[in-house]
Amino acid sequence: MTSNSSPHVGRAPSPLEALRNDLAPGLLVLVAMLLFAPRLQVPSRYMFDEVYHGYTAGQYAAGNADAYVWDTKAPRKGVAYMWNHPPVGVLLLAAGVLLWGDTPFGWRFSSAVFGAGGVFLVYLLGLAITRDRNMAVLAGGLVLVDTLWFAQSRIAMLDIFGTVFAMSALLSLYGYLTTTPDRVARPLLRTGLFLGLALATKWNAAFLATLTGLVILHRAWGCLREARKHPTAETRAALRAHLIWVPVSLSVVPAMVYLAAYIPFFATGHTWDQLVELQRQIFAYHSNLEELHNYQSKWWQWPLALRPVWYAVTYLGDQVAHTYANGTAFLHWAFLPAIFVLGVHLWRQSSPALPVLLIGFFGQWLPWALSPRSAFVYHFLPAVPFGIIAVAYAA
Repeated sequence: MTSNSSPHVGRAPSPLEALRNDLAPGLLVLVAMLLFAPRLQVPSRYMFDEVYHGYTAGQYAAGNADAYVWDTKAPRKGVAYMWNHPPVGVLLLAAGVLLWGDTPFGWRFSSAVFGAGGVFLVYLLGLAITRDRNMAVLAGGLVLVDTLWFAQSRIAMLDIFGTVFAMSALLSLYGYLTTTPDRVARPLLRTGLFLGLALATKWNAAFLATLTGLVILHRAWGCLREARKHPTAETRAALRAHLIWVPVSLSVVPAMVYLAAYIPFFATGHTWDQLVELQRQIFAYHSNLEELHNYQSKWWQWPLALRPVWYAVTYLGDQVAHTYANGTAFLHWAFLPAIFVLGVHLWRQSSPALPVLLIGFFGQWLPWALSPRSAFVYHFLPAVPFGIIAVAYAA
């Protein structure tokens, strides 16, 4: 597929087209906030995992040291401290609480902001992958009608944050893959930064980090082979850049970001030994999580939108309002064929966007087939933007 809206191909855009191109991403974000923010305080109580994440965000904001560790209990029934994930997501929720108070709107505000910001990132990724502004705008618009994205942008849970950081990491990976091999420092450092933030939100990002690292190491190996085969100043500069910045970006930067996420942990009086034990407790929790849940689902059900996860019910006189998360069926059913169509196109073009697309969709979805723990449709959220970009291309 080709289009005159491509940023690099065809005639120069007219002033009206240039204005449209400049305004479109901002309008997408504005519409997103207009969708996600209204009645954010409804329901006016914790729903689903907000009894952990939303409650703990309020305790973080209050400076409660007990909220950070595994061996304490909440002083009231029906809620619990969330210690079984790293703290970045809850710290972001706590920022909303500090702005708006320990209220339903406060718990959920940061999710709405990141949900809207994620729409902008879908636009940027769509532009990078398809090289077409119209398709990028369409992808951003399709996110706005995806009910899974909508639900996760209006609840005090962690998944929207991890997804936005994952998208940022893959956009940075694309920047690395399209940069000359001797000038990779900045895109590599950005990639490491966002991988660190994703890992410091949920360990699910280990799938993403591993696959991203393999792609980077593959290119670094190519630089080594080229420098040995053709030892010129250019190939030596490329190899030197990779030898310096790959280890820094794939190990030092993520580790520093992960540790920085625990600054409030230390500021409330906890020790290094407690941090080490907390990581062990997190690993043990997820390794041994065998508890069944009424709304858990299988990985293969997610792109088929077969099984939602129920969040809350509200009784309004003789009416009942249900809050649940599931993908928009007409979009999610099209993901796999659309990914195939776009993937073949990128492969034929030898496009550096191909590994970004494959990691973004399959790399963040298929590892759940190997996970022994219970899972839910919201675990599919990081793959959704890439499926939507593929649908926009194939439409």
